[in-house]
Amino acid sequence: MRRSHSGQASVLLIALLGSMVACFAVAYSAGQLVNDKMRLVNAADAAAYSAATWQARSLNFQSYMNRAIVANEVALAQLVSLRSWSRYVTTATSNGSRVAQYIPPLAGPIRALAQGWQSIDATLQATLPAMEASLSSWNVAVLANAQSVAHQQASIVAADLVGEVARRNEPRAQVTNATRLLEARNAAEWQNRFTDRYRRGGGDLRRFSTLLMDSRDGFTRSRRANLPVPVPLVDIAKRGGTDLLAEKSWRGVDTLSAHIDLLLTSVEIPIGWGAAEQQSVPVTQRGQHGGSLSRNPAASRLALRALRPFRTYSGLPEIRDIITPSRRDDRTLRYAVALSMPATSIATADRLLMPAGLRSPDGAVHSTAPDLAGDALHALGTAEVYFRRPQPRADGRQEFPSLFNPYWHVRMVDVSSEERALTAPLRGLSVDPFSVTP
Repeated sequence: MRRSHSGQASVLLIALLGSMVACFAVAYSAGQLVNDKMRLVNAADAAAYSAATWQARSLNFQSYMNRAIVANEVALAQLVSLRSWSRYVTTATSNGSRVAQYIPPLAGPIRALAQGWQSIDATLQATLPAMEASLSSWNVAVLANAQSVAHQQASIVAADLVGEVARRNEPRAQVTNATRLLEARNAAEWQNRFTDRYRRGGGDLRRFSTLLMDSRDGFTRSRRANLPVPVPLVDIAKRGGTDLLAEKSWRGVDTLSAHIDLLLTSVEIPIGWGAAEQQSVPVTQRGQHGGSLSRNPAASRLALRALRPFRTYSGLPEIRDIITPSRRDDRTLRYAVALSMPATSIATADRLLMPAGLRSPDGAVHSTAPDLAGDALHALGTAEVYFRRPQPRADGRQEFPSLFNPYWHVRMVDVSSEERALTAPLRGLSVDPFSVTP
């Protein structure tokens, strides 16, 4: 008997179509996962770069504050120097006027010069101390405090930027416990392991004192001259300078003395002297003052004896700088970000075609969703803050990182194995496979 075989090809066609649909679903789901993974990685990179950029800008801002503090301290020292030098000119012209009264042709002009300069000196001594006090107060109350606020707020703003930038780049990106863990580590690095505030009396702030002394201009540093005298064995020496003493005082001393060489000894005859000082508390420390105390000791004693310090100086500001600035190595600061995207927000084929799962002949429901760690996609991004001059130094020397030059920049770097291992448990992994591979 002949039997009908019609319909057998339909079974094969249905099986083939089912296989093709399954392959298409797998390919579609894989494409969606890869695309969303890339979007999440880009969001994590953008968030890390933005947060690190804010930290770099904060370091540059603090560098500008330090430079402004240096400029104001040097300006204050210049004003003290001018008052000291003016007082010295006053005593020198007054003493010259007393001597010139016995020389009729010179008596009138020198007396007029002495009286005129006394008026100028009175004006300078009355007006400059207020300017000095304003500069010092501005350094301590405004610039140093602005630097401190910028440092304290940087880690908070950077953490806020992570969430904001991540959402702007990928609305489905979420901040998770892994993100918070890295934020805590980032904040600890920023607050405790990168920069520090140097207190008065500490070794690193004394380095700042040395920097200020080196930053003085020629007039502030040394007012030195040897006046030619057409008399044998007689030398007239002008000495003067302004020094920072014990981080609490700017003191200037100016002297002019005639030295008569008597072969076995010499005699000093003070001609002019003057001193000025801005201090926060009395200071017993002595400075060099351009060699005034060593070359013209008698005139220096007269200057210091007549000195009436102003106590409106706020002291050397407590600045921020790199921790252990004497180290000669590159300093970098990493900022790592972890983000996640829940699987329910990924439009894979199973979400579109079989959201309730696949029911087997025995009645059990099986999920066709991809198996993701922690039921989400995860991404890590890391940026690095580093110090580099835009151009090499003219003297060819290498400049190491500090908070005195605003040369802090940002670059993306590879995620470290330590960052992967640290966040692995919070990303649903017992061990991150990338953190253990070389």
